[in-house]
Order: sequence, then structure tokens, then C-alpha cells
Amino acid sequence: MRRARTQAGFTLVELLVAMAVFAVMAAIAYGGLSSVIDTRDSIDSALDRSKTLQMATWRLQQDIEQVVDRPVRNRFGDAEPAVMGSADSGLTITRDGWPNPLSQPRSTLQRVHYQLGPDGHLVRSYYRVLDQAQDSNPVDTDLLNGVTQIEWRFLDKNGQWQDRWPPENRGGAPSSPSSQATQPPPVAIELRLDTRAWGHLRLLFAMPGAHL
Repeated sequence: MRRARTQAGFTLVELLVAMAVFAVMAAIAYGGLSSVIDTRDSIDSALDRSKTLQMATWRLQQDIEQVVDRPVRNRFGDAEPAVMGSADSGLTITRDGWPNPLSQPRSTLQRVHYQLGPDGHLVRSYYRVLDQAQDSNPVDTDLLNGVTQIEWRFLDKNGQWQDRWPPENRGGAPSSPSSQATQPPPVAIELRLDTRAWGHLRLLFAMPGAHL
């Protein structure tokens, strides 16, 4: 008598076990992939912040280390020194080396201003002319965000740090406008920033030809 051929296959229990094992392995794999993606995004974000900080520092260095002793007149016709600044007013300088790739009829000198904006951005502004007219408007660029506080300091030729430039006369009296306009630049400029991403930063820039 011929025996009946048995058919090989999976039982329902075996299928359920296999599906459960596959679901667990898929969950583990997804968790690992999600962790890798989150780590990559975090690294990319940190690299972007680092690049932004480096570009802002480079821009500051390029401006301050090309300062020239060229006073200007503001939009009200008042004379201003080549370098002026304080914690409240920010920093204003006259710098050389403004690129002119189109050979436009203008100077290579540039009037630049740095100020902390109300939204926590370190803003760089420049004017298209040195001696301004009443309708002269600045061109603004955000260099760095997440800045909570900035402080400027100025090193004079006697090796003393000043909180403002031009410095005050002895006794705390402000300098006269005429003497302020002819005040030469300091030896060095220090910038201290408090930032959300990097904490407290201290940047020191020497004037052209200065030896610290």
C-alpha cells in the first residue's frame, strides 16, 4: 500500500514567531538608522555654526587690520576720527583694501560700522562713500547670530586699555570735537562676545604696524 506524501511547510505558530523576530530586528535597525541621522544632523549644524563664526572672525580681522588714519565727515557734516567706538555705539572704522573688481570710480577706502542688533545679531554695515551726505544709507550684513552681549576695548600707545575711543581726557571729561577728529587709531582693539552657542569669546586685533 502506497503511503500518503506529507507536504512540508510552516505552521501558523512558526509564521507568527518569524514575523515577531523580523519586527524586532526592523525596530532595532530603524532605531540605529535614526540615531545615525540625528548624529549627522547635529554634526552638520555644529559645522555650520563653526563656519559662521570663522567667517565672522575673518571679516573682523580683515577690517580692523587694514585700518587707515583717515577721518571722515558724517551725514551731518561733523568730523569723525578714523576709529571710534564704545560699548553703546559699537565700532566704526575707516579701512583700506575695499575690492573694486569692476574698476568703478570710487576709493578703495571704506567706512565700516559694527553693532549688536536688537535681535542678537552682530551686524556689519558699510557706506558706499567715505564723506557722507544726508541721504547716505548703510548696507547691512548679519555676521553672527545668538550674540547676547558685546564689549569693545582699545589699547592706547601707553599700553592702557580704554573703554571708548577716542579716550576721555584725564578727569573723565570728553575730548573736544576737533581733537577727537584728529585722534590717531589705537594700537589694538579687543572684542568680547557672549554667545549662546560658544559661550564667552575674546578676540584681539592689532592695528597695521603694531607690535603686541
